[in-house]
Amino acid sequence: MGEMHLLLFVTIILLIRLSYQTENDECPHKCDCLEKYVDCTRKNLQSVPKIPMWVETLDLSYNKLNENITQSFERLTNLKVLKLEKNRLLAIPNLTQQSHLQEVTLSRNNITTIDADHFSANCSIKVLNINSNQIQRINEGALNNLTNLSILKLNKNEIRSLPNHLFMFQAALRTLELNHNKLHVINGLLFQGLQSLTTLKMRFNSIDNIMDGAFFGFKSMNLLQLDHNRIRSISKGWMYGLESLITLSLSNNLVAQIDVGSWELCTNLEVLDLSHNYLTEIEGRTFQHLINLRTLNLSGNNISSISQEAFSHMVRLQTLHLNNNKISWTVEDMSGPFSKLQNLVHFSLAANHIKSIHARAFEGLNNLVELNLAGNNITSIQQHAFASMTKLKKLHLNSTSLLCDCNLLWIVKWIRDKAEQRYITATCAYPSEVHGVSITKLKEENCGDSPKPKIVENPKTHLAIKGRSANLLCSATSNPFNNMTFLWRKNNGNMSNPVVYENITITTMGQPRATSVLTIPNVSHADSGKYQCVVTNNFGTTYSSKAKINIVTFPRFIKTPTNVTVKTGETVTLNCAATGDPPPEISWKKDGGNDFPAARERRMNVMPTDHLFFIVNAKTTDMGIYSCAAKNPAGTIIANATLTVLEEPSFIRVMENKEVTIGGSVVFQCMSSGSPKPVLKWLKDGATIIATERHYFTADDQLLIIVGAESKDAGTYECEITNELGTKKAMTELSVLPPVAILVNEKDMTGIIIITVVCCAVGTSIIWVVIIYHTRRRMANAVPTFPAETMKMTQIVHSDSDSPQMFPDNISERSSCKDSGTGDSAKQTSFDGVPTDRSDQVHFESAVCRSYSPVQEAHTLLPSSFKPTIQVCVNTSASPPTYSFSSHSGNNKLC
Repeated sequence: MGEMHLLLFVTIILLIRLSYQTENDECPHKCDCLEKYVDCTRKNLQSVPKIPMWVETLDLSYNKLNENITQSFERLTNLKVLKLEKNRLLAIPNLTQQSHLQEVTLSRNNITTIDADHFSANCSIKVLNINSNQIQRINEGALNNLTNLSILKLNKNEIRSLPNHLFMFQAALRTLELNHNKLHVINGLLFQGLQSLTTLKMRFNSIDNIMDGAFFGFKSMNLLQLDHNRIRSISKGWMYGLESLITLSLSNNLVAQIDVGSWELCTNLEVLDLSHNYLTEIEGRTFQHLINLRTLNLSGNNISSISQEAFSHMVRLQTLHLNNNKISWTVEDMSGPFSKLQNLVHFSLAANHIKSIHARAFEGLNNLVELNLAGNNITSIQQHAFASMTKLKKLHLNSTSLLCDCNLLWIVKWIRDKAEQRYITATCAYPSEVHGVSITKLKEENCGDSPKPKIVENPKTHLAIKGRSANLLCSATSNPFNNMTFLWRKNNGNMSNPVVYENITITTMGQPRATSVLTIPNVSHADSGKYQCVVTNNFGTTYSSKAKINIVTFPRFIKTPTNVTVKTGETVTLNCAATGDPPPEISWKKDGGNDFPAARERRMNVMPTDHLFFIVNAKTTDMGIYSCAAKNPAGTIIANATLTVLEEPSFIRVMENKEVTIGGSVVFQCMSSGSPKPVLKWLKDGATIIATERHYFTADDQLLIIVGAESKDAGTYECEITNELGTKKAMTELSVLPPVAILVNEKDMTGIIIITVVCCAVGTSIIWVVIIYHTRRRMANAVPTFPAETMKMTQIVHSDSDSPQMFPDNISERSSCKDSGTGDSAKQTSFDGVPTDRSDQVHFESAVCRSYSPVQEAHTLLPSSFKPTIQVCVNTSASPPTYSFSSHSGNNKLC
């Protein structure tokens, strides 16, 4: 009995266990099961059915589940993949109990936030897909427990910003997708911690600002997609961290500028998509450093200017797309713009408004296989334009405007021998007899002369002055003459709204000529550049040579020299600086010339870098007007400054004591120097001398002449010189002697009146001119009688005879030139004024000659009708200077 009860108990237990196991191992109603996979999709479920514990992959997509499902997963400890796509979830279910869960799909729900408590600390999720929800905010720390995450998809949400340090614990993350959100700014260091990330997709956002260092920390990034945003420029600052980047896609943005050096850290880049942006030109360094690039897509921009060196850095490029731009000039007018792309295989230039193809447009493309020129209304192709492309097979050419003149016959043979004709559907438009005929069927007898425009006058290079207007002229003709349109280009780009005047004239040969004048009003520095005229008619386009306009501005002083007054021995500093474009050259002149005494004496120094002009140890010879000239191609400006050198008054010669006989004449000289010029004052015995009939001042008062000497004239004579630096005095004694008797030859008597007159002062020297006035009168009755005991006799020789004459000793010696201050009385002087000593004769080639009228006081000693003019010739090259003299009175030469 006991055994039966025991057996019954065991049986009940087994039945209960079997019932429980069957209940937990059965595939849920309405669901499909396959091994450890349970498929409950599209069952219109509003709650989660009882899921067997053995499930590893559970798909509950396309149902009506809400957030009250968390408890349904608590016992599913073996769950690895959970799919909840297209349900009605408002939040991420709590999955803290699913330690083995590796993939979660929550796309197409109504989730609005991602909080920090949805995932357990030991979470093993590797793939998290939350696409197509309404997520607006991801709280800080929300992803901290997802340390094993490899793929995170957040596409098609409402995310406007991401918190800093959001990805600090996602070191294993390899793919991050943020497409179709509302991100505006990518902050610096936002992705810090994603050192394993290889793919980042942020397409279709509103990103307009990528901060410097935004991608810093990436070490394995291969693919970055930023298409369909509002990015305006590419800079080196936000390219940091993309050193390993292979593919970069920036299509459909607002990119108008690529900073120089942007690609310096992206030398591994192989694919670059910049299509459908706002690029207008490709400069020589735009793509610098992209030495490994294989594919470049620049289609759909506004590119109208490509530098000759634009593609010189991409030597490995194999595919280049330039469709739908405005680069006709590159193919029409440039030589070898793509010559560095020797590995290029596919080249697309479709829809670029190309009218003609230059003979060297495709020079260097030795490996090109496919060239797409479709969508261009090409009229002419210069001979040998495809000669360098020896491997070209696919030439896409569909123009219906070809000018089939004799210059195009070469292409018929080329197509037959080189290209696949099925890609070429081009037809002729001119001459009329071959209109619509395929180019492949063109024959030699169909060709004629070209009616394309011919440039007869190219615009000329010139300087333009800032603020004024500048004109460029371009003339063209055609045969037959056809309406022509003129287009002006600047720096290889089209000009917007240029001021152009056009007319048609008839030349002397009867040939019509169309002329276009480009006017640039109020020229500024922005107008400098190379200008080109493009002439087009129905049959083709012709380019003029390029004329360069350089903008210059008039020099303008920023520092001007000012008047300077210094004392002798001091240093003079003059300052002069000017600005202009181009920078003006500074030069100096003295008194309008290039003779600088300070330069000859090595006392002058010009400092061009400091705009300073120095004179050391200043001398009075340095005085004058110094002119600073600033000169550039626009013109010259001049500023003047006066240099005044002050010098204390001083005596050039020592005043000598004088002797004169009663009735004779005597000259006192007071030779002085100083700056300003000293004022002279004469005194006798301490009293100021006043001019009388016998006392004369001349040569700026430097000479005191006394005629008809009297005994009272004897005494101490003093010369006082004064300027603002001081006063100095010099004294001399005058002795008046008794008269001397003169014996006159009665047979041939000629009286000689010796008149000493000052004619000029040259430098610091005084020239005395002795005028010999020959009288025809007998002077026997004019000889005065003096007591014999008071007489001294001397014998002289008359100039007209050898008969001896007697003259007072004081006349022959004491009134000589030596007495008068010439300092050379020992040498005789002939009547024409030239010293008899040859060493003192004037070398006239280096002489300075001037004419002077004798001073008025000398006239009183001559007849009233005698008013001579004295010419003095000074040899300035001699040391001391030498002189010669001549004198005229009317038509009579006196000496």
